[in-house]
Amino acid sequence: MSSDTRVGGLAEGDGTVFAQNGQVDWVAFGQSIWSTSSVTLQRFASAGVQPITFGAGLAIASAFTLDRVGKERMHSAMENLQGFWSFEKFLYFGFGARSFLHVMADAQSGVNCIALCSALSEVHNEHTAAWILDELWKLYDYPQQFLPSHAQLTALVKACSGVLSRTEFSHIPGTMLGHNLRVLAADASNIEDIAKALRGVFRVSQGELARITVMGGMNCAFIAGFASWMLNLKVYVEDEAGRLIYQDADFEEVQLVVTYCQQASLSLIQISSTTYILRDDDDMFMRNQSLQEANLTFRTPWDGCLTRVFGTNFTDLTKSPIILGGFLGSVARVYQALALGESDVGRFSRATFINFVEPSYGIGFVNSVVSIFPELDRVNDLLDAMQSALNVPFKEAVRTIERTVLDLEQLCQCGICTRPHGSSLLTCRVALAFSIREMVSTLSCVTRDDRILPTVRGIDFVHGRQRTTWELQSKAQGRPLLATALDLGMEGVYGDDADRIKKFDRLSHPMELFSGYSDHDRYLAVGQIYGEPQYCTAAVNQGLCYFLDCLRSISSVAENARTVHIVPGPIQMGDKQFNHVYDTFGGSEVLSTEPAPVQADLLETLQLTSTSRQARRFDLKIDMLGTECAAERELMVYYRATLPGGPTIRLRPGRISNLALKGTGILTCKHLHCTERLIMPCALVRQGWFVSKDGDVQSWVDASAGPKCLIWPQLDDFARCVAIQLHSVGQIFIRKNECISCCLVSLLQEMPEKKRKNLYHLM
Repeated sequence: MSSDTRVGGLAEGDGTVFAQNGQVDWVAFGQSIWSTSSVTLQRFASAGVQPITFGAGLAIASAFTLDRVGKERMHSAMENLQGFWSFEKFLYFGFGARSFLHVMADAQSGVNCIALCSALSEVHNEHTAAWILDELWKLYDYPQQFLPSHAQLTALVKACSGVLSRTEFSHIPGTMLGHNLRVLAADASNIEDIAKALRGVFRVSQGELARITVMGGMNCAFIAGFASWMLNLKVYVEDEAGRLIYQDADFEEVQLVVTYCQQASLSLIQISSTTYILRDDDDMFMRNQSLQEANLTFRTPWDGCLTRVFGTNFTDLTKSPIILGGFLGSVARVYQALALGESDVGRFSRATFINFVEPSYGIGFVNSVVSIFPELDRVNDLLDAMQSALNVPFKEAVRTIERTVLDLEQLCQCGICTRPHGSSLLTCRVALAFSIREMVSTLSCVTRDDRILPTVRGIDFVHGRQRTTWELQSKAQGRPLLATALDLGMEGVYGDDADRIKKFDRLSHPMELFSGYSDHDRYLAVGQIYGEPQYCTAAVNQGLCYFLDCLRSISSVAENARTVHIVPGPIQMGDKQFNHVYDTFGGSEVLSTEPAPVQADLLETLQLTSTSRQARRFDLKIDMLGTECAAERELMVYYRATLPGGPTIRLRPGRISNLALKGTGILTCKHLHCTERLIMPCALVRQGWFVSKDGDVQSWVDASAGPKCLIWPQLDDFARCVAIQLHSVGQIFIRKNECISCCLVSLLQEMPEKKRKNLYHLM
């Protein structure tokens, strides 16, 4: 790099704007911020960051120094950034080569800015991080005319969020908390105090101070983590009683001393010029949109995370490995029966089961338990107990679940299981077992880098939800015991449909676990504006991008429809970044030229041997398109399929994948008594796509009472997606390895007579 490097028009190094001690030539700054190239401005616009905001970030970041270790860590973090393309490279998920970050990383002050913003966003929500940058600007007495708005500082933080999510820094602040992980940091510190403490740490990194002391609440963990990992300072951390939590050097060499204190004790502390007090922030709820966002977020390594979060409560649970293993193994067995379409699944609702990914049922579920949570792999006899419980008939597995839940209830001393004599402060063992089951079910359907760690609050959020569910069940106000234990709907139980809607939101649970909270209600509200159910297929939250596999390739295969991908970084379309991606709203599915009406052969029997070969293959042209929503940085995306003969169809990826999950695993086949005889009137579709009201097929459907079935034997998955999208009339079932005759028998058995429809589609 030359001695006078221009980054977006701002000179650094031996240039005129930034000096090594953090002093800024504001005349040169004001003249330089607008002298950016068109390419650089385009990248600014992509991230929603104005040039003056970029310059302000560089000014703040010039106040501290990264030594060789800090520079190497940031270089490694930037080098490891990656992302994924959507279908035909229409969208990009993650930090791409055209990212705004690569403009910033051209100079060291830009790297410093990324380091500070990304570190702040690992622990604080993006709005709080922006307020801290605002306070730092004021503390350094920088000119107010150059201070960016809060929205612009938030955009700067958002552009940097996620850079450190796969580094060791992500869990370092949690390490600095010691055994206080379960305290969910409701006492977030005063913004001005955090900025003052950071300025003190910056001065130590510049050599202006030899040592400082920071005292207060949970934000001390961030100060200690940033100083230790990013600035490579020598740090000493102790709790309120003076017990050592962390130390990386002899005390005489320590540059930062951190002491946790209760707020009542802070008023008694004698303050000096090198002592910084972090008081509670009385205005934190006013600065944030929700209580969840106001709290701090700490991550924890996977290995040992349950012990760190739940402490002796989890240790006590593992002292009953046969009970816990019996429960988890039996859950795996029930999930296996539903995923593989076994004929007997009791009263469990097949329609509410969606975990068709192999690691989420059967032996895959058992292996996921010990691979996701290595501490469970070290529990003696647990794995054997899970495997033994897995290798039993379905009904025995159901009885084992009921028995083990009651056993856990008897061992538990919480206020739910032993009311009215139990302690409301204790972790419920039953809810903890349910929480492990939920987290394994969620994570086994997620692809991610193993270095992306869960948040303490996310894990505790799962337990809180399961505790509430168990409490309602215990009071006979919730679902039956089995439905609660497995989080499944049951036939004939009120609330099935509501549960199904909740379950088919595939992004909220991973988002809660990895971001500490979910913006579930926020993105669902967009659909309510348009008066129809809406499917969010991708979202960015706290620097992590969550997206469904249907954006990489549209598919009716349930395993693909269930898969969620997580990667650090934004959502990009071209040169612009977005926060959410939805299915397109409203309008007809047929964009041009009505598709040809269905032509079908009416059948009484069907040669089973030829069924798998009677596929309709088409040379479909598929591409992806998108339009921006009225809301800022919201995007609507759909596939456009051009069919042979001219019809153009709009495919909504979220809706199709949702219907694929709903239609899979409903019908069963024992492969023992398969026949050629069809027990209901059927028609095998030979050509065409649209069941016209004037067509022969519709006349056949209306001719007499009773259910009828259209059989669509496509092997081409794109063609099947087209058929799913077009047929809103009638119910869709997706066949895997089941024979057609048994599917029809199963259909009549599964559907009560009063709920039967006139037309079914078997695909």
